[in-house]
Amino acid sequence: MARPTIVIYFLLVLISLIYAGFILWLTDGIRNLYSSTKDESIFPEVTVIISARNEENNISNLMDALVNQTYPHELLKLIIINDRSTDSTAEILANFEKEIDNLTIITINKTPDGWAPKKWALNTAINTVTTEIILQTDADCIPHKDWVKCMVQPFSNSAVGFVSGPAPLTNNATLIDSLYELDSLAQDSFSAGGFSQGMVFSCTGRNMGFSKQAFNDVNGYENVSHFISGDDDLLLHKITGHPSYKAQFVLSKKSVVDSPPPSSLEQFIQQRLRFASKGFSYYNIKTSTSLKLVLPFLYITNIVSLISLFNFTESTHFYWLWPWLIKSFVDGFITYTFYHAIARKWSLGTMLLLSLVHPLYIVIFGILGPFSSFEWKIDD
Repeated sequence: MARPTIVIYFLLVLISLIYAGFILWLTDGIRNLYSSTKDESIFPEVTVIISARNEENNISNLMDALVNQTYPHELLKLIIINDRSTDSTAEILANFEKEIDNLTIITINKTPDGWAPKKWALNTAINTVTTEIILQTDADCIPHKDWVKCMVQPFSNSAVGFVSGPAPLTNNATLIDSLYELDSLAQDSFSAGGFSQGMVFSCTGRNMGFSKQAFNDVNGYENVSHFISGDDDLLLHKITGHPSYKAQFVLSKKSVVDSPPPSSLEQFIQQRLRFASKGFSYYNIKTSTSLKLVLPFLYITNIVSLISLFNFTESTHFYWLWPWLIKSFVDGFITYTFYHAIARKWSLGTMLLLSLVHPLYIVIFGILGPFSSFEWKIDD
């Protein structure tokens, strides 16, 4: 290699090694989090809220999962928001409301200016909540039967204002489904390790909760209400940015909420663009300096992996693979650790395949996301 090429090569390796150290540090956080999991001991009143739009094919499965929670019935309230549905969701929910005495249905007919549809729906429900603890999931999800019982435990510590849990996109009917699951749990593992080590990165609205007091203390969705995405992680950063509150990741097979993977490539692309659309917003709201440094570093690391793969393909010199191999190894290690913690089967083959495609779509969506327009939800 020529001297400039050598310098570039060692820079790529150095970035990969720094990334590896960071991921191993997060993995240690996951191990500490898993080993410190406690048995259930508190049973406060809690409200589960779900925003549903055109969910006629999913809402019955969700309601069955919620009705069959092991949490004391008299302490659990359910609120479903029918957000402008045009299918039979309203009729299905009306029937459930007649049968389930702790279920309340709220109907949204119009979203006011300045609000993203889902945030307005959730905000409307939160304003009616009378319990101190609120859990949130999505209408196409299936929570574990002990989900509520498991997710409320961290609130025994008054400093905890926000909780999050594993939310795999699960089907496993095809190889692509396995990739979706691994990709979603890789994000969860990153968040879990960060929470454990005192760094707040992200969460998912499919499996989260917060105290109503914390929500009120940060003025809810104020200043982020217009973002089409971010009812989950933007709220997370607002709450953890408050001096009185911290977040905790609930790592257990009992805290898992399963959700179906994207049903089409278009749905996957729109979902990832929606996630990426709020990238710049982290710099416009109160977030930690560490997050603002980590985000561009992660993006650069994925670019490094692409350069590594491209140069190996072009030159066939094995040494060009090292940056990609280093990243792939530690990514595999943290996801294996996370899968073990929630009693899921991890696949080496799926991990290797995802390691090839993941850097590419992260780089592409990272560029396009902030400049793309899309709807909250694409109807099938």
